[in-house]
Amino acid sequence: MEKIAISKATLVIVLALTVAVAGVVSVIVSTQLVIAPQAKKGDKGDTGAIGQQGPKGDTGATGAAGPAGATGATGPTGSQGSKGDTGATGATGLQGIQGPSGITVINSSKIDDAALDINSNGSIAIPIGNVTITAPADGAVIVTLNVGYVDMYYNNSCALYLGTSPVSPGWYNLDISIHGSQTSGPTDERVYFDMNAQATYNVVAGNKYTFYATASRYYGYDDSIMFLSNIHLTAAFSAT
Repeated sequence: MEKIAISKATLVIVLALTVAVAGVVSVIVSTQLVIAPQAKKGDKGDTGAIGQQGPKGDTGATGAAGPAGATGATGPTGSQGSKGDTGATGATGLQGIQGPSGITVINSSKIDDAALDINSNGSIAIPIGNVTITAPADGAVIVTLNVGYVDMYYNNSCALYLGTSPVSPGWYNLDISIHGSQTSGPTDERVYFDMNAQATYNVVAGNKYTFYATASRYYGYDDSIMFLSNIHLTAAFSAT
């Protein structure tokens, strides 16, 4: 291919013509822009609808748990102390004596109230009651006399007797109980008190026994009546 040679003067002329043309075009365009009326501003367009929220992304997988730390070593178990020796067993004590057998038979009598006109000094006793029991075996009978109420004037002394007979000599061979003033002779004092007497009598199996209670004004003569009330006479058997 043949090369075309362009001189330096020619290149300058071409460039000058290009600039001049560009300047004319620019003036024309600017004039048109100034002369043309400005268009009105358009209304603001409606706000576009909010776009739908995209789906939530999947939760990432839980990371793997870290490895557990190593368990510490167990300390050594302490040594157990030695058990003390058991003491020797003490010797067995001696056996106690055999107690008496319980009461197996009881007989009693409630004696009517007694108004005793006793004008004596103790040498004469007036019977006030009796009780009978048959021994079922060899043993003993406990005889008990209770007088709940004694009422007397003046020579205020009373004696109760337990015996195996209502008359002498056996009327006081088991027990004697005395209560009251030792001053003999009349006084103006009136007294009230209770009395009792008790005795134990050995018996043989199969035999019947009767026990008697008597009473007297003990310290000398007096003409007032001695009144006894709520009288009980009891016989209780116990085997030996």
